[in-house]
Amino acid sequence: MPTFYGNDYDNTVYQDDYDSDLTVYTYGGDDRIFLNLVGKYGGFNTVYAGADDDLVRNSFEGGNKIDLGSGNDSYVATGFSTSSKLYDVVYAGSGNDSFEVSTYHSDYYGETGNDAFFSVGYRNYFNGGSGTDTISYETQDEDDDLAGLGVAIDLGKGSAQTLGTSYKETLVSIENAIGTGASDKIYGSSGANKLWGDDGNDLIDGKGGNDTLYGGAGNDDLYGGSGNDKLYGGSGNDHLYGGSGADMFVFTSIADSKANSSRDIILDFSRAEDDYIDLRSIDADTTFGGNQSFDFIGSKGFSGEAGELRFSGGIVSGDVNGDGYADFQIKIAGQTKMYDSDFFL
Repeated sequence: MPTFYGNDYDNTVYQDDYDSDLTVYTYGGDDRIFLNLVGKYGGFNTVYAGADDDLVRNSFEGGNKIDLGSGNDSYVATGFSTSSKLYDVVYAGSGNDSFEVSTYHSDYYGETGNDAFFSVGYRNYFNGGSGTDTISYETQDEDDDLAGLGVAIDLGKGSAQTLGTSYKETLVSIENAIGTGASDKIYGSSGANKLWGDDGNDLIDGKGGNDTLYGGAGNDDLYGGSGNDKLYGGSGNDHLYGGSGADMFVFTSIADSKANSSRDIILDFSRAEDDYIDLRSIDADTTFGGNQSFDFIGSKGFSGEAGELRFSGGIVSGDVNGDGYADFQIKIAGQTKMYDSDFFL
């Protein structure tokens, strides 16, 4: 078994077809380690990447044991094995590390730091360890076999399943989740989560904790659950449920909620629970430079002045260009009157 000993400088290691079962010690420096470049001629490798910010690329899932060490490291794995005996175990060590894998059933440990895991969605095991860690299935959109299927992520139950398949991954100590470009189902935990639907018609439920939900593009259903939550519907015809607690419904662009039947709807706005609608990121007056605040005029009609915001017939309307017509609208279910104090303008 060949062994490579690096130093405290920036080392680069390539494993070719003659380097079967390689052991690597690179110590310090920003190292670059490329394993199994010719597929199954490698495998069964052991790597200790050491300190600093390292990159390890592995092209074969087959019994590799890898310790990325300290630093903000990156691990990329493109190998794939369905054998129950051929799987990798990778430890990130300390630092904010990134894993991007299309493996079948390997084990990944973030350990300390705020780590990010990117998976296409087969049968892997992801353990974030301490810190605020994120699982993302965005790369599923690029997979030849799984693209377009979407995922069901449940951080409370610790699982993620590719929809329409038996492929299920295990998630441990992971706080945030990102879906795919298809239609996903994403559930948070009892803690504070950040959940992104990306594209597609997504269902996102924060469950407990003070959560932040991002619907992205598509017609999404967002449920804050209990806690003080922030809901960003994004573009599309979104249904927003804050749940219990003081919730914030955030709109960052007039494109988030159109001035027609495709407008968003807030289904449980509660003044008693200190809910608010946040419009601060929208420029209320596009005739002037900068980001202007809205002027709430109650139920009165638009006067032709840019920046007016009104509420009538259960609908909030905003005129940002002064033409006297609504440029965006938000339906508020169950409310007959809204006040200036209900908004961040």
